[in-house]
Amino acid sequence: MLLTIPAAASPALDSATATVTPAIFVTPSPTMYLVTLTPTPTIAPTPTFDVSRLNKPIVDEPPSQLDEGLLVYWGVCMACHGDTGQGLIDAWRDSFGEDRDCWTSKCHASNHPPQGFEFPRIVPALTGTGTLLRFVNAEQLYRYNLANMPWWDPGSLTKEKALAVTAYLLKMNGKLPEGVTLTAANGHFIPIQYAVKEPPTQNNLWKFLLAGALILAGVGIGIQSVQPRTGKRPSFILHLHPPTIPALQARFRYTLGAGGLAVFLCLVLLVTGLLEMYYYIPSVERAAATIQEITFLVPYGGLVRSLHFWSAQALVMAAAIHLLRVVFTGAFTKPRRFNYLLGLGLFVIVLLLDFTGYVLRWDEGIRWALIAGTNLLGSVPKIGEGLVRFVSGNLEPGPAMLIRFYAWHLFGLAILGGILMIWHLFRVRRDGGIAAAVAQIGNLRNNERISRAELLRREVVAMLVAGGILLLFSTFIPAPIEQPMSSTLVSLAESRAPWFFLWVQELLKIGDPFLWGVAAPLIVLLMLGLIPCIFPRVHESEIGRWFPRSGRAAQLFLAILLLTIITLTILATR
Repeated sequence: MLLTIPAAASPALDSATATVTPAIFVTPSPTMYLVTLTPTPTIAPTPTFDVSRLNKPIVDEPPSQLDEGLLVYWGVCMACHGDTGQGLIDAWRDSFGEDRDCWTSKCHASNHPPQGFEFPRIVPALTGTGTLLRFVNAEQLYRYNLANMPWWDPGSLTKEKALAVTAYLLKMNGKLPEGVTLTAANGHFIPIQYAVKEPPTQNNLWKFLLAGALILAGVGIGIQSVQPRTGKRPSFILHLHPPTIPALQARFRYTLGAGGLAVFLCLVLLVTGLLEMYYYIPSVERAAATIQEITFLVPYGGLVRSLHFWSAQALVMAAAIHLLRVVFTGAFTKPRRFNYLLGLGLFVIVLLLDFTGYVLRWDEGIRWALIAGTNLLGSVPKIGEGLVRFVSGNLEPGPAMLIRFYAWHLFGLAILGGILMIWHLFRVRRDGGIAAAVAQIGNLRNNERISRAELLRREVVAMLVAGGILLLFSTFIPAPIEQPMSSTLVSLAESRAPWFFLWVQELLKIGDPFLWGVAAPLIVLLMLGLIPCIFPRVHESEIGRWFPRSGRAAQLFLAILLLTIITLTILATR
């Protein structure tokens, strides 16, 4: 086809030919231009995706931990989560070209080939506001990556690669402090849900001065307490102890130091608990958040909370060992029968205090304590609903339940436990001090008994050793912490009880909740209380020895009970 255009119109034609389709070819002539129109293909739009984003990153040699994490992320995580952690959004899927649709038949759908895998349709973002909030700290994120990533081969990452990619994810979100190398040990101290800034450089001299003053004050009080006071009355601390006790029964291999250690741990719990009260808010919305604030934001808050947690666990163990020692040495018979019952009541209160302390965390780790515990009370025939309302304030988890457990922990149980402990210690002295054979007491010479000053010295040494071990545990093994509880609609099979109630959880698998979760533990407690009544009395000449012959029946019963509880606990951990 030919088209003629006047020459005057030709200047505008040059600019038009660049965009008009079909293409226009102009042939000049003296009076006119001869234009030929020829069809041409449509030009495809210029790609907007920069394919260089898919290139392998270049890192320094030797690579740092963050460089290693970048390489792991590029090779393992980027295909699903995006090169910048944006997730599997359409803009990122467009970069796949022909492989954009990964859910077609015989590709990555449910009928994928044997060597393939089903590709997820929704992959969450790893960066930005509101991401990674299911993890409280870097340790939880690391352990999740180690166990569950990558999607197509969970658990294939080595510990080093899992740590490296976790560090890289933290860096992407601004959660990794500058210059910090992530390890399995320090991950607990790096929060994810809070942005903690590095503290400014400050003079720590006042901290050392304060610590030195406290240590000197403690040493001075200890020295003053053990100094002999000729012609003067003993000090208050010394007066709490009997004047003398048998040297044979004062040895550590007899007492195991369990009773004194329990008193020391109670003091640690009292001090650390009071410090936590300044920040803890007993509300459904703020309880778990304030636990995290205490751990990560309050100066030394993580240490105080760990001291409180490990003291509580150690107190359960110390009280249990003390109870076993009393039975295995025959120290439960007259005149100490009533004090044995006081000690058993104290042991139950210690368990309940630890239980309610679990609930006050109000996070994902207390589901069993909250749901199963209240449900077991509700299983009691006829009075179950009333018991639940009395103990937890409501039938459903909520503000009333949390504040009721808070009141039980601080007042109902703590005050009752304090009264029983004072009464128990008073009865120890009233009953003649530590249990010993009557014949031995009558034949002892003066140098076969130790003074209360010597007893206090031994107690101070034991407290210093126990305090050092407790401090080490609290420093290197922090108290557990989980994400805030979002829902209580869970299966009990997916939850786990506190370690000291794991045996009850295992019993629940047998059958009826009331029979195995309420009646069975109460029967065990009743039989422990009846030990001084139903078993033969230990002969007076054998009291104060390990495993006296006349107390074999009680020893055998307690050994069988202990072995059963330990076995059930081990089974529950599998």
